Amino acid sequence: SKFKDSTRQIFDIFHIIAYSLSIIFFSILFGIHFTIRYTFHPVFSFYISLLFLGYILCDIGIVGSIFLSQLGELSIPAVKVLDIISSVTYSYLFPLVFFATLERLAATILVTRYESLRPWHLVIV
Repeated sequence: SKFKDSTRQIFDIFHIIAYSLSIIFFSILFGIHFTIRYTFHPVFSFYISLLFLGYILCDIGIVGSIFLSQLGELSIPAVKVLDIISSVTYSYLFPLVFFATLERLAATILVTRYESLRPWHLVIV
């Protein structure tokens, strides 16, 4: 029905705006982090960079999918690629948060020794 389509369009526009703001904010955070990355332990800096990039890629995929669906182009390969990008990046974000939390826990427990360590062999991507 016409009401259903207009309601969906309103919600899709709201989602595009919200996810676009998220992309902007995470991009700003990534830029700030990149300029001060040497302030942090290298492993933490690596994890937080991946986290920002993951959310940026996931949100770009979602915005692109919604935008193309508004144009009625649901069957083109670009929509499938954007969905794959969103799904893959979103699925690796939880393990990334988990390992970043473990890294911070190790840094807290081993506070005197950890800052001089570079445990890259333990980094799981």
